[in-house]
Amino acid sequence: MSEYFDIASFEDLFKRHYKFLVLVAYQISKDEASAEDIVQDFFINFWNRRKEVTIESSFQSYATRAVKNLSLSYVKKQPHSVELTVQISAGLQGDYLEEEEALQFKETADEKVLSLVNMLPSERKKVFLQYVVEGLSYADIAKANNISINTVKTQMKRAYAFLKAKAAEDPLSIIFIAILFGKGKF
Repeated sequence: MSEYFDIASFEDLFKRHYKFLVLVAYQISKDEASAEDIVQDFFINFWNRRKEVTIESSFQSYATRAVKNLSLSYVKKQPHSVELTVQISAGLQGDYLEEEEALQFKETADEKVLSLVNMLPSERKKVFLQYVVEGLSYADIAKANNISINTVKTQMKRAYAFLKAKAAEDPLSIIFIAILFGKGKF
């Protein structure tokens, strides 16, 4: 893990993975501020333990699993945790799957959607993530990127068209996308 020992590399790692990890935490915690706190806690802990941590797979897999575990711990500590945990499990897979299977399904969904989103051209991906993950309006995205609102609309339209086309090729993709983004646009 020597590649994460200097602050510049670590900042790059943070910037590349923060938004996705917040989305992962949000899917479990159902609270945006808590999701951001969970991810920030993960990165602080990772920085403090960077010389001790051994990552056997990719950082993305390691971080996703860690953030999911932190999010589940957060949910369990909440006063309404039993009810929320039941809702999360039921919302993902219904009454048929055990908790481990539910987490495995969710991880597969996260990886599938991330791979689809990563296939988008960089500027389109940036606009799409600003809308979906950060919740910015089209006007805010246009202002932040110094582009017109019509360009944002076009990029979003093309991103959704691409995702729909990919979902047509693999019918399960539509389920993965719907679960992860929780949007009614598909």
